Amino acid sequence: MEVMVIHCCGLDVHQKSITACVLVGKLTSSRPKKTQKTFGTTTFDLRSLSEWLKELEVSHVLMESTGQYWKPVWNILEPEDFHLILANPQHIKNVPGRKTDMKDAEWIALLGRCGLVNASYVPDKETQELRYLTRQRSSVKQEKTKRVNEIHNILQRANIKLTSYLSNIFGKTGKALLTLFINGEKITEEVVAREIHGKVKASIAELVRAMDGCLSKCDRAFLNLHLQTILRLEEEISELNQLIDEYTEKFSDVYLRLIEIPGISKLTAEVILAEIGCTVNAFQTAENLASWAGLCPGNYESAGIKKRSNATKGNKYLKVALCRAGISAGRSKSGTFHSFFVKLSQRMPKAKAAVATAHKLLRIVYVLLKTGQRYDELIINKEKGSITTGMA
Repeated sequence: MEVMVIHCCGLDVHQKSITACVLVGKLTSSRPKKTQKTFGTTTFDLRSLSEWLKELEVSHVLMESTGQYWKPVWNILEPEDFHLILANPQHIKNVPGRKTDMKDAEWIALLGRCGLVNASYVPDKETQELRYLTRQRSSVKQEKTKRVNEIHNILQRANIKLTSYLSNIFGKTGKALLTLFINGEKITEEVVAREIHGKVKASIAELVRAMDGCLSKCDRAFLNLHLQTILRLEEEISELNQLIDEYTEKFSDVYLRLIEIPGISKLTAEVILAEIGCTVNAFQTAENLASWAGLCPGNYESAGIKKRSNATKGNKYLKVALCRAGISAGRSKSGTFHSFFVKLSQRMPKAKAAVATAHKLLRIVYVLLKTGQRYDELIINKEKGSITTGMA
């Protein structure tokens, strides 16, 4: 194998320890000098690792993206003059030629020395912090949905049919009626009438009949726990939204250009900024970005026959957000996306049509971030034939 790096280090990162293996040798040498040492994972130990690497004049440092353990190492080494490479463990495992008795750190260093490791995309610190916030919000929303479904299940098994008369049982009226169940109050028309807020299509008598069920003491306790959790999660989501808004203000120009695209909502634009960042310099082409996001069609060909295959795996947060945006764009008044989505839906399931529309949206996002244009300018230039990159 051709040697590309003279001073290279591979790190095998664990929760309590880090094994560092440095390989030093001329570009023409196939037997580099190996130096190996183990460090702890405290901040003091990581700084010692940094100083040790400087003493050995290491230029390239490689590590696997193992859980969250690599992040403190990256944060300490990033300000220094090292060329850091974060590797996908699956890619390293798939490279042939590894001996069974070779340690991980040495194998990573050997691959890095020969330039056989593809660097994973690691955004800047501000983008990473925005990414933590949007992913946490997504997690909290999932937990809220789980609690909402639990309340629906309790009401159904108690034969309480509020959902048949209220479009949202977690609105102001719905929560007030649920509180009646929790407090064990007797359900009468007078009691229900006091809790009605705003316009409710159902009559008081219909609501009373819908609330005639059999709730046990255990069910009331569960209702209280789930409802209090939902209220707490709603407050948490509100706080996260405020923090996210503070970060998106720093990228206001890019943010405003993104929400001009049909189907791209405020939430989708925030996810795009969090997962990709304000630039696409890390991706050479729109195809590279689509592959990283998991929106490329699979390629399965055998004996000259092309067969159906699923889309590639990628960034699940970006993929989910763009697929939802794809459905919204397909249902929008935008002639380009509406006709594209309808045409695909006639010959494939709507889920696949949504993925294809998401792929088209991502290519447009790539061009906007690459050129700094607005969406309407991009459409005009496309019609004139002056720009075609990513718009297919």
